[in-house]
Amino acid sequence: MQFDFTKTLGLITGGLVNHESTWKNYLEDCPGWQQTALVLTVPLFLFNVLLSLVFSRLTGGYAMYGYQSSWFLALIAGLVMGAVGFVIAVLVFNFLAGVFKGTSDFSRAFAAFSLAAIPAWVAGPLAGLIPYLGFWIAIAGGILSLVFVYRIMPLALNVPEEKRVLHFAVSLVTVFICNMAIAFIFGIGSAGNP
Repeated sequence: MQFDFTKTLGLITGGLVNHESTWKNYLEDCPGWQQTALVLTVPLFLFNVLLSLVFSRLTGGYAMYGYQSSWFLALIAGLVMGAVGFVIAVLVFNFLAGVFKGTSDFSRAFAAFSLAAIPAWVAGPLAGLIPYLGFWIAIAGGILSLVFVYRIMPLALNVPEEKRVLHFAVSLVTVFICNMAIAFIFGIGSAGNP
């Protein structure tokens, strides 16, 4: 297992420009989740969180975490909540795929979610770079990623066509509730507030 910048860049570019072909090629010989994390998830996630925060602080653009907190607390909150939220989403979609007559496979769910998250994770730094419009760029990236999740999960986890909408809706609601509960428990939304 080793990092390959060319492969990472190819997956990101393919995930934005030629997503269906990129998805099928990657999922065809899907590696373990550790390899996906090394080649795609971690580099893109760190790129998103670090550049979003730096650009938002320099230009006054949009950043998901830490408007009222210090730079360091915003960085930690962004890294922790982003990673926890991602893992929760993968676990929920994977588990519920089995419930809805699909195939539970953590490595494939991890790969699918990583590939689907590309638009949102690329939009984050752009949102931080562009004041006033950045929020809308982040929203557009997030919506596109949700559409991608809806389209890629049945490919990755063999969710039957008739269960696809229900699997997606129940998974989304479950992920939202879990993330809200974790944020509430750890007080992430109030970090740095007076």
